[in-house]
Order: sequence, then C-alpha cells, then structure tokens
Amino acid sequence: MNMKDLRFTRLSAALVIATAFGVACSDSDTISPSSSGSGTMVVRLTDAPFLADSLRSVDIFVIRVDARTSDVDSAAADHGLTDDSLSSGGWKTIAAPNASVNVLALQNGISATIGQATLPAGTYNGFRFIIDPSRSSVTLKNGQVLSGTSSPGITFPSASRSGIKIVLTEPVVVVPNTTTSLLIDFNINDSFVMRGNSIDKNGLLFKPVIKASVTNLALTNATVRLVNASDSTLNLLQNATALGGSSNLMFGTSSACSSVNATTPALTVTTAAVPTPLAGFSPVLTAGNSFSLVAYPGSTGGIQFATLSNVFAPTTGSTGLRVFNATTGTTAYDVYVTAPGAPLGTATISNVAVGGAGSAFVSVPAGAQEVRVTAAGSTAVLVDLTSQTLTAGQNLTLVIAPPATGSTTLRAFLVAGC
Repeated sequence: MNMKDLRFTRLSAALVIATAFGVACSDSDTISPSSSGSGTMVVRLTDAPFLADSLRSVDIFVIRVDARTSDVDSAAADHGLTDDSLSSGGWKTIAAPNASVNVLALQNGISATIGQATLPAGTYNGFRFIIDPSRSSVTLKNGQVLSGTSSPGITFPSASRSGIKIVLTEPVVVVPNTTTSLLIDFNINDSFVMRGNSIDKNGLLFKPVIKASVTNLALTNATVRLVNASDSTLNLLQNATALGGSSNLMFGTSSACSSVNATTPALTVTTAAVPTPLAGFSPVLTAGNSFSLVAYPGSTGGIQFATLSNVFAPTTGSTGLRVFNATTGTTAYDVYVTAPGAPLGTATISNVAVGGAGSAFVSVPAGAQEVRVTAAGSTAVLVDLTSQTLTAGQNLTLVIAPPATGSTTLRAFLVAGC
C-alpha cells in the first residue's frame, strides 16, 4: 500500500494533576516520584484525518495503557502483560478501557476518554499500549473483515495480548496541581503493511509504530479556588459556564480547585441572584502556581476580590498558615495558634490589616491546634476556632470576616490551598 492509502491515526492522552501524597519504591524499575503529590492521568482517544479509500474501520481492542518511571524497550513492553505482573515491572495502569475502539470514527478533533488514574508526581519515561489482537480487526470498504483468524487476514505478532512500546519525544513530567497532556500517534501507515499486491486478496502484516508528544500545562496553567467571605451566594464561571464544584457558594465555603490558563483564564464571578459578572474581578495568575481568590465585603458596599498565591513550603512536620483580614473596618488582628487549652503566649501572626495580600505564610505545628483571634495588641479573644486538626505539608488561609447581618460577633474560617 502506498503512502496515499493510509495516514496517521492519533490517540490523545491527557494527564490531569491533583494534589495528593506520593509514594516511593526502592526498585529502580518501580515508580519513584521526584516530588510529593499525586495526579490523575486521563487517557483519551482521537484520530487525525485519514484517507480511508479502502478502509471502513480500524478496530483496535485496547486492553490498557501502562506507565513507569524507567524507560522501556520493545521487548520489555511486551513482557509481563498479566495484571498480577504489573508491579514486578514497575508498571502503573493509567487507562483500562478493555474495549474495541474504531479509531477512524475519531477524526477532525473528536476524542474519547478511555480511562484515568491517580499517579504520584514525578517523571515517567516508559509507556506501553496493550491490545488484544484476537479481538482487533480491519474492515474494508466492501465490508470484508480482516482479523487474525480470517483468510486473508492480519498477521499479528501474537494471538492474544501484545504490548507495544510508545516512543516519547521527551519524558512525561507529572506536576502536582497541574495538567500534562500526552498525545499518542498510532501510525496506521507504518503499523499495517500490505502483503502482496492487494489488501482484500493478500491481507496485512501488523508492525506497530506508536509515538507520543508531551505538552506540560504546568507551563501555561494555574490552579484557582474561589473563597467566599461575603454574605452573597456566589458562582465561579469560565467562559460564562460554571466550573465544576463552583456554584452556589455560601459564606465560609470555597469552590473546587480548577486548572485554568494563567494568561487568559476567562473567569468571572456572579451572584446567585444576578447573572451579570461582578466588577473588579480580574485575577493576575502565574503559570504553575496555586491561588485562592477571596471575595469579601467592600468598605462602601458590594464585593471586592483579593488574589492570594498559595506558594509556600512549610517546614517538615508543619502546616503553612496565612491570615487574610476580610473585615470592613480598620481594625487589625492578631492570631494565636497553640495547643488546645494552652495560654495565648506570643501571637503567631500579628497586626494583620484589612485587605491587601494578607499576611505572609508561617509554619505552625501540625496536629491538634487551637486557633484564636484578637484585636492587634489585645488578649481579649474575639474568635476561637477551638481544636483544629492541621495537616503536615498543607497550606491554609485563615479568613477573618465581619459579623453577619444583625450580629456583633466576628467570624473566621480556614480554607486549604489547592
């Protein structure tokens, strides 16, 4: 078959990162993350334009896609394909559709998600694509089906499972709180070789060629969370559509974490009562970073916003803590973090003025801690959050808010960074 008969079929894999704890293994062939955290790997399937003059469909039965930190050659990719041998080779399954996919139906930008998995953050050098040749086939335009058992048919390297090495343009880096995209090209032209002078008389020989390119959204995207310190019910939207987990946010709650383009995030905030975007919301974001977007009462009414970066590395065994003063007056506040029931002692964070960027982060002991708020320079406790369980390695923002309508009691709540 000449070059005009078959072009590229493209498989797209999107790696979606979320914050979690990583794992480490001693074997050099096992997954050994380079940093803490974990991410979700979503694998999608799509197809580039294809000149199907003689083909109606190319149905590949995809069992799964595996990844590991160490590189892999073709022999190793085709070794240890049973589920119970994954760990011995350091493999982690990132998609397991176990289904037949007609890649010719996935053209012109159409894609289909075929699976996802949570992965420790780190660098992954080895990927393999596992198919079942006994359930894969090619259908010609005349309706003739070629398979591993038909005559003529397709000569596959094995009768059951085949592990195919995915050739990477560069290692795949999974970064906490960001998204990395792996675009896999299944080269039909090179993977199916015509035997003899015609497909319908002589069949095909399967010699798979699969390559992949990497796009790391850590270089373009930021992670955001809307924090509501106002008494209005708020929605966070992107391109006029509410983001997942970001609707009907009441006072003291926050949205889910969302990954958005840092340069053009296209974000707006609306109230539940009025769909018109609120003025003054134009966050300036940095790619690769996490931000808390605080909505709080304006001193003369309405709602104003603050963009707070969550970039901070607390000391080992500690939690990062920052204070944001979302009140409407001019009072500054001190915050004390102590063991439950202990005397106030020295303020942990002092003299936090209204608005701005809030206080700097400080490291506080993880575990059970009592968090109390006083006016700056005073020991009279205005808010006592009692015992809070602080998680080591996590960054928190303590938001101090004005009293609710009809009340004189100051309010405060903690929100975790993404």
